[in-house]
Amino acid sequence: MFKLIQRACFRYAVASSKAEAEIKSVAGHKPPSFEDTVQGKYAGVLFSTASQREALHLVLQDMKYFKDLAEKSPVFAGFLLNSAYKRNQQRNVIQALTKEGFHEVTVNLLNTMIDSQRISYLTKTAEKYIEYYRIFNKEENITIISAEALSEEQRAQVVGALKESSPNVQFSVQYKVDPSILGGLQMYSGNKFLDCSLLSRVNKLRSELQKLSI
Repeated sequence: MFKLIQRACFRYAVASSKAEAEIKSVAGHKPPSFEDTVQGKYAGVLFSTASQREALHLVLQDMKYFKDLAEKSPVFAGFLLNSAYKRNQQRNVIQALTKEGFHEVTVNLLNTMIDSQRISYLTKTAEKYIEYYRIFNKEENITIISAEALSEEQRAQVVGALKESSPNVQFSVQYKVDPSILGGLQMYSGNKFLDCSLLSRVNKLRSELQKLSI
């Protein structure tokens, strides 16, 4: 039963692509899309500048560093969001971090954000840049939600179904547990959402029954 469910869920269209590789630059030096938000604008300029410098892959590592740091360190995440810090204080903290050897393009972004009092957008900018890079790199981030933790065999079935639907795509799969879905699976991929949960079927049945009772 599980195998039938997961195969039905993962037969969705994903463009064919190549495995993950280091991308230094792209033609035209433009991001794959434009988002009219603070983080979208910063990430777009960062992407274009990094491409012109043939440093897309190097800046990617810097953005991953800041994203991971903000997720794992509540102190750093709080520092970014605390508007009480003065610019020189923010610069001192960032300069201490940049001793790790960040690319010049990344350093320029950090200084610009501090000068513009936008350092609070660093994490979201990093996430958006990573998203832009992965679109060119044909890497899919998948989140699988199940009512109970999946076994290793079931996880292998999930990965197998994904690879069967898109053999040339590099998948990064994260698993989460949500008992409220009752059974089956849900899947998030970027702005795509696929709901094959038991809860969705129960709600659909309830809706049909309500129509009949009118």
